[in-house]
Amino acid sequence: MLSDVSIQSAPTDDLPLIAERLRLGLPLRGFDGREIPLRTPGGDCLSETEAAHLLLLSGASLLSADYADPFVSAAIARAADIEAKACIAGDPPNVIVAKVTAVLVSAGVRASVIARGTDVSPSAINRATLSWYEMSHLRRREFMTACHAGYRADDGERKSA
Repeated sequence: MLSDVSIQSAPTDDLPLIAERLRLGLPLRGFDGREIPLRTPGGDCLSETEAAHLLLLSGASLLSADYADPFVSAAIARAADIEAKACIAGDPPNVIVAKVTAVLVSAGVRASVIARGTDVSPSAINRATLSWYEMSHLRRREFMTACHAGYRADDGERKSA
């Protein structure tokens, strides 16, 4: 799959990184509660597709062992197919990354719905996926608002109590 460039950066660069992750539907924790880190142990930024892959694995971990591996393999194959078609179409790298990430995030959401087992109809899976992205966009908006308020406070516009 597309290997988006991992760039070493300072921790102060985490705010835009978090905002971009949320825009793509990538939380800081997976469905099973495990962390989806912003950075590798060496300090490099974890790419969006790597974070989406971790989210997929998190959702798949909720499935039965005999179903999880084929599920992950099928999702990765679908993401690779989407990537290949996007490359052939001449899509820019950031669009390709967004498409591949969307496939992996959607598969992770689908796995969590299947694991719950109450309603695994296509419409239930679609509703869950839409809800996932809506919540992610709300989190991003709240995050950006909080960051903006913090920057204003740094400029002395907000008084402390």
